[in-house]
Amino acid sequence: MLGGAYSQVPAIKRAKEMGYYVITCDYLSTNPGHAFADEYADISTTDKESVLQFAKANAVDGIIAYASDPSAMTAAYVSDQLRLSGADCKSTRLLSEKDLFRQFQKENGFFTPDFYSITKSDELEHIISTINYPCMVKPVDSSGSKGVRRIDSQTGLRKAVEDAFTFSRCGRVIIEQCIETPYNQFHGDGVVIDGQIAFIALGEQRFKNSVPIGTSFPARIDEKLMKNVYEEVSRMIKCSGFWCGGINVEVRVTAQGEIYIIEIGPRTGGNYIPQLMQLATGEDEMTAVLQIAMGEKCDIKSPAHIQYCFQYIIGSDVNGRFTELFIDDYMKEKVVDLYVHKKKGDLLNEYENSGGVVGVALLRFEEAEEMEQDIKNIKQHIKVLVEG
Repeated sequence: MLGGAYSQVPAIKRAKEMGYYVITCDYLSTNPGHAFADEYADISTTDKESVLQFAKANAVDGIIAYASDPSAMTAAYVSDQLRLSGADCKSTRLLSEKDLFRQFQKENGFFTPDFYSITKSDELEHIISTINYPCMVKPVDSSGSKGVRRIDSQTGLRKAVEDAFTFSRCGRVIIEQCIETPYNQFHGDGVVIDGQIAFIALGEQRFKNSVPIGTSFPARIDEKLMKNVYEEVSRMIKCSGFWCGGINVEVRVTAQGEIYIIEIGPRTGGNYIPQLMQLATGEDEMTAVLQIAMGEKCDIKSPAHIQYCFQYIIGSDVNGRFTELFIDDYMKEKVVDLYVHKKKGDLLNEYENSGGVVGVALLRFEEAEEMEQDIKNIKQHIKVLVEG
């Protein structure tokens, strides 16, 4: 299992419960997941050759980049080399690098945002006069919203591009049209088996500026239109050649019903999205992707019914030292699961990307109106207390 971060702990525990011998692998020996594994390998998850040699030496039966963008290519590489169950390198790279994905969309008849891919800041001067606003600036291969910015005018574009380059491992940045929508962005996970989507459910992703603060289920969209969304995602999976494993999906639909696939990550969602998916649908995505990685059969299907629920990504609005996560009695009754990543005294930065996450709460509601009102007022009920 590539990584041992907080959001990967549930999968490590589940793999142990399923009777697997679990080896966690990353360069951070202090990550919490390693304490639950049978063995820990001190190797960077992006060091493909070192991970491959370790996997060979230990005759592993499966490898998975659970809830991890940076290690997805490593998992695919090792799967290819050792003929393990998993997605191949070609399709994984296509889905992982945003500019390659956009070009593929364009060539295969999908609605595609206008975009530019650049390899150095100087190239911006050749295209800056042709960029339409608002636009999104993104490293092509980062994760957790690192380096992602929405830009509404030329002011700030150069700084956003420079910041994005600092988060790109391959040294490329994409500037793309921001797709306006009367809906929230649709977001959730799917499971692919033998090149077909066996399970998928999309809710509504909520944002603070360009940083996600949570996803709610079910999505408020016409059932027929959502069916069209699922069909378009399915077509993309077939075109890309992605064969098996979890996928994390983001989609925008315009007022005219045009479906823009913003992203399909070749791994399960982070910030406990698989746990949210199980709460919303009753389907156990986490167990399914572990079984797939081990070459075993799994029984998962798209849901007939979806529960009202919300994944709230908790972050601080200010810099300071963490003292307490306060949840009032009203909201405590609705919290199904709570994952806290910070300890008292930890230095917090304002939440601008995954590095500023204090924790995640999964909440359940009885009806839509109640959920929407509580999401609107969430900061009155759940507060990050800091000093300084």
